[in-house]
Amino acid sequence: MRPLPCTWQSARNVRVLLLGAGGMLAHDLARNAPPDVSLTPLARAELDVTDHVALARTIRDLRPALVMNAAGYTRVDDAERERDLVFAVNGLAPGAIGRAAATVRAVVVHFSTDYVFDGEARTAYREEDRPHPVNVYGESKLAGERTLAASGVDHLIIRTQWLFGTGGRSFPRTMRDRAVQRLETRAVADQTGRPTYTADLARATWQLLGARARGTFHVANAGCASRYDVARRVFARERVEDLLTPCATGDVPTIARRPARGVLDTTRADILLGGPLPAWEESLDRFLEALGEQADPLSESHSPESRPAR
Repeated sequence: MRPLPCTWQSARNVRVLLLGAGGMLAHDLARNAPPDVSLTPLARAELDVTDHVALARTIRDLRPALVMNAAGYTRVDDAERERDLVFAVNGLAPGAIGRAAATVRAVVVHFSTDYVFDGEARTAYREEDRPHPVNVYGESKLAGERTLAASGVDHLIIRTQWLFGTGGRSFPRTMRDRAVQRLETRAVADQTGRPTYTADLARATWQLLGARARGTFHVANAGCASRYDVARRVFARERVEDLLTPCATGDVPTIARRPARGVLDTTRADILLGGPLPAWEESLDRFLEALGEQADPLSESHSPESRPAR
C-alpha cells in the first residue's frame, strides 16, 4: 500500500468525534489519527449511540467536521436472541448519527461487514453486489448502511471482515492464548474470509478520507484464509501444530448461521490507496509480535462495542 497524505481536509485542528471509543477498531483509529486532528473519543459509557437525543446534542455542541462510528453490537450468536437491541445499535443508530451530523455538515464514516452477504458466491463480493444476510447480525448491519444513506449525510461506509487487533478480543488472540497454554484445539476449515488487522484498517481509513472517498468501499488485508489457516499460523509460531486439528462448520454448532465464503473484493479501495493492504500473514505476525510486547494480558470486555466477531 503506497503511503498517502493522512490529512483528509486542508483545515488545521480538524474536529473529529469518535464513537465506540472503547472498542478494538476505535483503539487503532485513535492511535493512527493524523496530527492535525483534534479527536474526541467517546466510549459507550460516555455516549450510548442508542440515545438519539444525547447523540444529537453532543454533535450539535461539538460541531465536528467528521464523525467516525466505530460503535457496534458484534456478538453474532447473541444477536439472534436480542434482535431489538442489535437493531437499535447497528440498524437505527447510524441513521440517527447521520441526521445529527447533517445538521452541522459533518462527514460520517461508518464501519460495516461482510456479513451483509450470504457467502454463497464463488467470486469475491464487490460493493455493488446484492446483499443477502443470513443472520440477525448481518441484517442489522445492512439496515445501518441503509439508514445512514437515507439520512442524506455526506458519508463513507467501509465494509471489512475478520478483524483482529491489540485493543480487544478476536479469533487470532483466542488461538494465541490456547497455543500458549498448550491446549488441544479445533478450528473450522470450511469458512473463508480475509483476516484484517485493525491497525492496517485504521491507516487505510484515514488514507481513504485523505483521498476524499465517499460511498461504500470494501477494505481488508490481502489474501484469504480459513479459520483453520489462521489458527495454524498461530500454533506454528508457538511450535505446537500437533495440538491443532481442522473441523467442519457442522462440527461446531452455533446459534447463528455464518457465511461460508464472505470474501470481499477490495479493488475499488486498493486503487485509491495505491495498492492492496499487507498480506494477512504478514499482518498476523505483526499482531502476534505486538501481543508479545504487551506487559499485561488484556481482560475481555463485555460491552457490545468491544467484542469483535467479524
